[in-house]
Amino acid sequence: MNAAVEIPTEIPGHRTELRLWLRLLTTANAIEAEIRRRLRDHFNTTLPRFDLMAQLDRAPDGIQLGELSRRMMVSNGNVTGLVERLAQEELIDRQVSETDRRAVQVRLTPRGRTVFAAMARAHADWIAELVGALAPAEQEALSTQLSALKASVRPGGGTPPKPKRQGGTMRRQNAIAAPLAGFTPQHFGFAIDGGIATVTLNRPEKKNPLTFESYAELRDTFRALRFEESVTAVVVTGAGGNFSSGGDVFEIIAPLTTMGAADLHAFTSMTGDLVKEMRACPQPVVAAVEGVCAGAGAIIAMAADLRVAGAGAKVAFLFNKVGLAGCDMGACAILPRIIGQGRASELLYTGRFMGAEEGERWGFFNRLVPAGEALAAARETTRALVEGPAYANGLTKRMLHMEWAMGVDAAIDAEAMAQALCMKTQDFRRAFEAFAGKTKPAFEGN
Repeated sequence: MNAAVEIPTEIPGHRTELRLWLRLLTTANAIEAEIRRRLRDHFNTTLPRFDLMAQLDRAPDGIQLGELSRRMMVSNGNVTGLVERLAQEELIDRQVSETDRRAVQVRLTPRGRTVFAAMARAHADWIAELVGALAPAEQEALSTQLSALKASVRPGGGTPPKPKRQGGTMRRQNAIAAPLAGFTPQHFGFAIDGGIATVTLNRPEKKNPLTFESYAELRDTFRALRFEESVTAVVVTGAGGNFSSGGDVFEIIAPLTTMGAADLHAFTSMTGDLVKEMRACPQPVVAAVEGVCAGAGAIIAMAADLRVAGAGAKVAFLFNKVGLAGCDMGACAILPRIIGQGRASELLYTGRFMGAEEGERWGFFNRLVPAGEALAAARETTRALVEGPAYANGLTKRMLHMEWAMGVDAAIDAEAMAQALCMKTQDFRRAFEAFAGKTKPAFEGN
């Protein structure tokens, strides 16, 4: 069993496959070795420490040691040693679990989160640099090919892997926690500047399609925005001259055709949860739409509070084009309220594209600007919102959403309570004092 294995000089067949396997192995090893070196040189840390902190960063409420060991696929003894050293450096803390006194719960300290955020940003930059020899389109093609290869080596090879069930990507929520300063998503761009958070769908080579993972990360990001005090308004846009072409045909639609009912319902619930979180976050959301805005991309634009379009933009709710109903992610509830029942019915039954000018005329778009200027116009709109009373604007958004399900009398009563709350804010007093002094009020959101 321990005898040396000799590979014959002349390999009988399969030379191409073996060469491919060796290149995959040596490339992966080379990248890992370089990441290990950079972590050591720049942060005086190791890859296992980085991996452990990454697991904890995804679980703000902490993880039990046993679960941490399973996630990292190493022994409890190895994890315990890492935890001990990180605790000595005050990067993590340990507490006895409230549900099991025999178990230890581990979480990052505030200092640990700050340190890991810096490492994660550098790690992402390093990976981008190391694979940067390939153009974006080549990276996408290679990723697709490797996904197919990965599927082929699973049991029952060739069957596309299903998204995880309970506890997996589609079921997990709130894996991202405020504060979001320095937050770097894996599947889209995100930046905060002057109280405005900008979410950029960023797969321009394919018109910014969505994947299982990007749906989940968007959902969790908008949920975290509920608790993000530094953000007063949100802009959602797309890179490369398009908003979003919707769900990726090969990364979403193809796997859906092989799933069972439970997994399909988990998926549709997850996509619906994205719209719920966009509607529930208190910040007004402004969609900056250029080019193609289709399928789930059209839903995201619809779920925003305001929409700005560049000339030439076109919107389509394409679900019936792939044999599905137009009732997806709240479309039958929200779209008629924006453009009217008859017009919404036409778009949802036919799946046709609605042009930018038609969309403005119908009320889908609040504003139409020259092509390429939608993002700038959306930011101009959000800057005006940032200068306004943030608490009051949040209540306005909440009441606009809640009153869909209210009668007129109940809505009037709810608005009376909401307005009374606003009258207790300092912003209300500031507005009065500014009016009395003939100056412009400077709102502070409280």
